[in-house]
Amino acid sequence: MAHSCKSQHFGRPRYVGNLSRDVTEVLILQLFSQIGPCKSCKMITEHTSNDPYCFVEFYEHRDAAAALAAMNGRKILGKEVKVNWATTPSSQKKDTSNHFHVFVGDLSPEITTEDIKSAFAPFGKISIAHKNGQDLEG
Repeated sequence: MAHSCKSQHFGRPRYVGNLSRDVTEVLILQLFSQIGPCKSCKMITEHTSNDPYCFVEFYEHRDAAAALAAMNGRKILGKEVKVNWATTPSSQKKDTSNHFHVFVGDLSPEITTEDIKSAFAPFGKISIAHKNGQDLEG
């Protein structure tokens, strides 16, 4: 069965969270296929401290919207699942577990952005350094 590019890109996948560890992709596809034909299911179980979650993709936007309405809050294997639109990679939060923000105040006007980078370079990689107001001076 062929599907046009438009129908494949029209809607985003559903995020399905708060799943029991006993839930499988097969079970999710069985349940969600009752609403409409599913294109795929991707289960994420690698986070040992968090509940598993998955992404369910439908061929048709109307089926995806119906799944959101019908499945959000429904109990699957004893757990109330959360269903929502999946976010796009550009809107997902970045992993900042090894990323730190340092704010330094009361700097002399002579201090430049390069001075700040040089001062903090011994502590590791610097992704960005900016002296507030530097662009506004002069």
